[in-house]
Amino acid sequence: MQKFVINGQYQQLLKQHGFNVGKVLKTARLPENLFTHEQIHLSEPDYYALMNAIAEQAPSSQTLVKLATYDGIETFAAPILAAYCSENGLKFIERLGQYKQLIGPVGYQIKTDQSTVTVTLKSLNDLPIASQFYVVSELLFLGHLLAKATETPITPLKITLTFPPVEQPLEQALGVQPVVGTTNSVTFRAADLALPFLTDNAALRSYLSPELKRRLSELEVDDSFSAQVRSALVDLLPAGASSIEAVADKLNVSKRTLQRKLKAEATSFQKQLNGVREMLAKSYLQNTALPADEIAYLLGYLEVNSFLRAFALWTGTSLSVYRERVTDEEH
Repeated sequence: MQKFVINGQYQQLLKQHGFNVGKVLKTARLPENLFTHEQIHLSEPDYYALMNAIAEQAPSSQTLVKLATYDGIETFAAPILAAYCSENGLKFIERLGQYKQLIGPVGYQIKTDQSTVTVTLKSLNDLPIASQFYVVSELLFLGHLLAKATETPITPLKITLTFPPVEQPLEQALGVQPVVGTTNSVTFRAADLALPFLTDNAALRSYLSPELKRRLSELEVDDSFSAQVRSALVDLLPAGASSIEAVADKLNVSKRTLQRKLKAEATSFQKQLNGVREMLAKSYLQNTALPADEIAYLLGYLEVNSFLRAFALWTGTSLSVYRERVTDEEH
């Protein structure tokens, strides 16, 4: 299943609106260090789990409205900014749909006629969209930016949701009472989407376009569970934690689930632990003057001799010889 990139600024945005980020991630059963990763990738079900956890942990429905219509949302991610610099509302929606998979698991199906434009949200994995808040926030986000870029109030003609009625503050913010149906869609007046954007900026669009195309080509990344385990170990080892229980807790899974997922990838926790220890040991030796006992501590070893024996098995040489070799190579 395709993974989707999540903006690391989510953490700060949630904090600004009064969320306990750790509690949100725990509720969504996502790794507690998720937002510390340089690149954050989620599967579509995990993405919806995050959105549902945000809705569950929100201080109020009004908070959810503020989150979806955050005043600086147009600068939140490059795909949004590139679309916000469009000529008009229709171009904005088309351009945003082109790069949508860079910021979420849903694309836009756009249907136009002489008087209306209907935008239907479609899963890129052909799955049911399993988060009412995600759909509502997406529609609020669209309406907010259309109105902001044109400096004109824009109210949808119709909104259809596959979910039960939304709470009053959300419905009021949408501007029209949603009807229950078989799609998640919004219909605008074509004339409203033809209004010129005061934020039209062809130069900025030209600047952002090559970078966005490059990102689209790089969506295939190491999204394995093994990679998540290694990332957690890098965080835990310097604190002296190297047990499978500690890693399972950090990733919000059970020990048994962790073992099962690693086995499905033809590896084990011990192999991942040894791999991370070897990688970190070499990094410490190449980039620091730390003595063997301090490196052993940072790698979660209780005894320095255990570390020395392990290092010899990894590299076929002793710690001192390896350090001399890398020092000679640098000079």
